[in-house]
Amino acid sequence: MTPKNAADQTAADAANLLLRLGQVVAFVVAPAALLLSQRSIFILTPIAGALILAGGMVLAPRMRMRDLFGFVASPIGLAALFLSFWALASLLWTPFPAEAAPRLLKIFSTFLAILPVAAALPARSKAAYLYLLPLGVALAAVGALVLGAPFFSDPDDAENNEILRRAAQAMLILLWPALAATALRDRLTLSGSLAIVALTAAISVHIPSALAATALGTLAFAAARSDPRRVGRWIGALFAGCFVFAPALPLLFGPFLGSDATGPLQSLKLWHGMIVNDGFRLLAGHGFNFVGSGFMRGYLPVHAPHSMLFEAWTDLGMVGALGGGALIYLCFKTAAAESPRLSPYWLGGLTYVTAMGVFGAATLQLWWITALALGLGAFIVARRGDYKTDRPTAPKQAA
Repeated sequence: MTPKNAADQTAADAANLLLRLGQVVAFVVAPAALLLSQRSIFILTPIAGALILAGGMVLAPRMRMRDLFGFVASPIGLAALFLSFWALASLLWTPFPAEAAPRLLKIFSTFLAILPVAAALPARSKAAYLYLLPLGVALAAVGALVLGAPFFSDPDDAENNEILRRAAQAMLILLWPALAATALRDRLTLSGSLAIVALTAAISVHIPSALAATALGTLAFAAARSDPRRVGRWIGALFAGCFVFAPALPLLFGPFLGSDATGPLQSLKLWHGMIVNDGFRLLAGHGFNFVGSGFMRGYLPVHAPHSMLFEAWTDLGMVGALGGGALIYLCFKTAAAESPRLSPYWLGGLTYVTAMGVFGAATLQLWWITALALGLGAFIVARRGDYKTDRPTAPKQAA
């Protein structure tokens, strides 16, 4: 919107200030605050969203609503709507509706809030906005290194160590859009330094599952440098197959495992017994949040699988697993269709997130859902920094 007078200029300056403050809170303050308190992400993220919306509504009153409706009508939007509808319908038969309904509402509201915030963000991300992403990751990584040092932390303080681990897992989500932002500015030295600091921090707080997921994301990134569309389809099909055919493993090996099985084999044995006894539940599931409430209430033993695969099949059944597999595949296909400069980073980040769910390191916990929303917002900022401007041609002098 072009200011027509001093009042319009003042309003535009205030709106730009709100936009910048919102992004500072989301991508710099929130990752660092998560090192100290898990609850901080639930406070700071809505504040950041409100600031961005307030600024965006002044600068772009219509907020590109056509893009929002276009996303909802796209294949990935329709797949997300189907999965949301099935999760909502499963509240009718879940044994813990009083716990499942609020949790589902919070997950819906978190992801739905991304749509208006994305519409409110500037159509082109300036360099100052792009550099906020690596700045936030660097501060979170340095903070994790300091707070995780022996003279600051107590190895026996389980609660504090868990906070550091979760903060590091969220930091690794934001690492991928931060690397994309630095690559767009051709700051390859900064990209390498940022990755080294972030990985060093992750190693220091002992998160092997997240490091393994990061390694898979790095492999996906490297493979996608040559042919992102083909690699994206293959990785998407692989993860979608994991969701759809997950029960095959316990069905094949469960009958041969004895009662003395331990570790992962014990988890397979338990899942095999549940599949055999579920009957119709194998199709419709036990209802949303059955696994989460089951662990909390003691209905499910501690050695039960903690993977997103187990949660999807147990909560939402075959229908939900098929919907989840389709959504995963479409996410990878959409990420692979981004510009050649950005698609490897999208695929790397998406591989990290999906692998974390498969490994069972993070499922539908609300802090993880909120961290995913922050990561998606960061990728949107990086994506809108991927543009080229042409210098105007100087007019020829009249002869």
